[in-house]
Amino acid sequence: MAHRSVNFWAGVALVILTLSQGLYPQEVFSVEKFVCILGGTGTRHAIPVLAATFGLYPKYGLDATIVRIGSGTVATAALLGSEADVINTSGPALINARLAGTPVLYVTNFSDWSDAHLLVRPEVTSMEQLRSGKFAVPGLGGGYAHMLRTFIFPKYGLDKGAKQPTILSAGDTPSALGGVVNRQYDAALASYENYMAFRKKGLKALVAPEDIAVKWYTGLITLEKKTKERRRAMIQFIKAQIEAISIIKKDPTKARAALKSYFRSSDDDLMAEYQNYLAAKLPLVTRVNTDNIKSLLLTSTNPAANNAKPEEFIDNSMVDEILREGFVKQFEQ
Repeated sequence: MAHRSVNFWAGVALVILTLSQGLYPQEVFSVEKFVCILGGTGTRHAIPVLAATFGLYPKYGLDATIVRIGSGTVATAALLGSEADVINTSGPALINARLAGTPVLYVTNFSDWSDAHLLVRPEVTSMEQLRSGKFAVPGLGGGYAHMLRTFIFPKYGLDKGAKQPTILSAGDTPSALGGVVNRQYDAALASYENYMAFRKKGLKALVAPEDIAVKWYTGLITLEKKTKERRRAMIQFIKAQIEAISIIKKDPTKARAALKSYFRSSDDDLMAEYQNYLAAKLPLVTRVNTDNIKSLLLTSTNPAANNAKPEEFIDNSMVDEILREGFVKQFEQ
């Protein structure tokens, strides 16, 4: 049944990819085709899209198709079905895939931090009030559900006792947060940009990322064979991401215009907040650290996670090659 499910989602992704080809103009000169699927739609997932908006891919010899699916499940199925060269997503689902024997590798990391804010209505003043509460997440198998179970509930003692919270699937983060506003749920985790947006709707952060200080991961993940078969194209794709990050840091006006397009927003103040946040947080050196993988392993229900070696999930060789070339130095000035 699991195999059939993966095939189904891979088929869905293939249809989306086929349709998307018509949305991206094809270059008339010879370039390498490259496909990246986004497994999320937040600021942490924006970098491949912003690189396209900045017109960087042709510069690096790529005809890149960036598909905004917004579902880590579909993105994972597409990767495992060889419908994508890389996916840009958070890591928990791929940890289990690797532990089950699928040779996936984490090759860059855009976010060394967790940006999860626990949002509640104004009258909630302590986590203890949420002991019997309803916590909404986009999906029960996603990163936010794992983060609640593994880090947040244990930190505040909500994983013990006769009364414990319930985790419910809301379909996506805006629906989860809208449900908190409408009193369907009591709390929901939100990324930075959703926190900023729903703060205007009366929600507040009861728990901030600094309160749990979890090393996390959002970046490019691929299959082991792709690191060999598409190595040159993948290195060029990573270079485009690094230059995009440099533009976000050094050209606020250009970055904010691109973020407006990405979020389909006309809110100048909000886009300025997002740009400032990304400029401060995004690294130019996008190596994956073992601490990031250790956090993801803690979220896994696979018994093999207990003895897994974090370094076996990582391939930093392409980023290291880029660093040896001195490519990054031009953007550090």
